[in-house]
Amino acid sequence: MKMLSKLILAISLGCGFLASSLAQDGGSTIMRKEEVDSTLLQGLANLEKGGTVSDIVMRHIAVGEENMGVSVVQRSKVENDGIETGIAHVNLDEIYYIVAGEGTMVTGGEFVDMQTSTSALLGPMRRGEIRGGILQKVKPGDIAIIPKGMPHGWHEMTTDTISYIIFRGDPDKVMQIKSE
Repeated sequence: MKMLSKLILAISLGCGFLASSLAQDGGSTIMRKEEVDSTLLQGLANLEKGGTVSDIVMRHIAVGEENMGVSVVQRSKVENDGIETGIAHVNLDEIYYIVAGEGTMVTGGEFVDMQTSTSALLGPMRRGEIRGGILQKVKPGDIAIIPKGMPHGWHEMTTDTISYIIFRGDPDKVMQIKSE
């Protein structure tokens, strides 16, 4: 419960900037703290059911000639097994804002035995073992910018879970619109 309190406090402090571009009525799209907190709790509940990843799209809206999305993601602890694996989004740029937990990301490099697929949530993707990637530790308050096409994944987590908010730029509109 103490971890949950810290998580909610981190969200409260770090999410004042969760407004995106113009909506249909001429105002901005606001995701209130209460909705963010509720989504975080829902994600943690998803993990408690045995899942290892919870990726909940809060909004994905048109912002002129492209779309922009905001998701809340949580992951269960990953132990380093000596093999770096990850994904790359063909069409999406991502910005991670770490709100709770700590770990080490792997970014960059190239895929070995790359596989391709199309995710109903995230469009075309590449995945596989990453070789030559850079390891970088992250903690609450850190921001990672991951350009489309860049391999990325989690090398390890040093806490039981990690929670982050992802801002997704979607110029090719591969994700479905979700305004509420």
